[in-house]
Amino acid sequence: MSAPLYDVLVVLHVVSAIVGFGAIAVSGLEASSGRRSPDPAADESLVAYFRPGTSWPARSVFLVPVLGLILLFGGDRSDASRSWPWIGLALWVAAMGLATGICWPSEHRAQEALATDVPDVARFRQACCRLERGVVLIEVLVVAAVAVMILQPA
Repeated sequence: MSAPLYDVLVVLHVVSAIVGFGAIAVSGLEASSGRRSPDPAADESLVAYFRPGTSWPARSVFLVPVLGLILLFGGDRSDASRSWPWIGLALWVAAMGLATGICWPSEHRAQEALATDVPDVARFRQACCRLERGVVLIEVLVVAAVAVMILQPA
């Protein structure tokens, strides 16, 4: 793989991680705000954020391992025999397990709770609490993955 193409792929890999995990982090911050709001149904910013739909920027995290594997096997293949890329991939898998199993369903429940004629504030707060906790765990995994990618242990 040519050096310019490799560099472009590295940038895309990093940007997809920043956008995707950044969007997930914002969901956690909004959930925290929603959980603490005295009347979330009257808070226009919360209602706007938790409008029904999919957070497509958060889904850009699915590009991270695709681009990472292209970089791994398209560049210097000696890294494929080292442990750090596989540790990073395992951390990503764990983070995505939390996102798909806890965070995105909780976000959907929060959206549903606010989208009704009579918002279910208790259900909204419960979904926000679960979303917030899931995001914290994901971000811990992301920090660990970034450390592994930078330090590249044996």
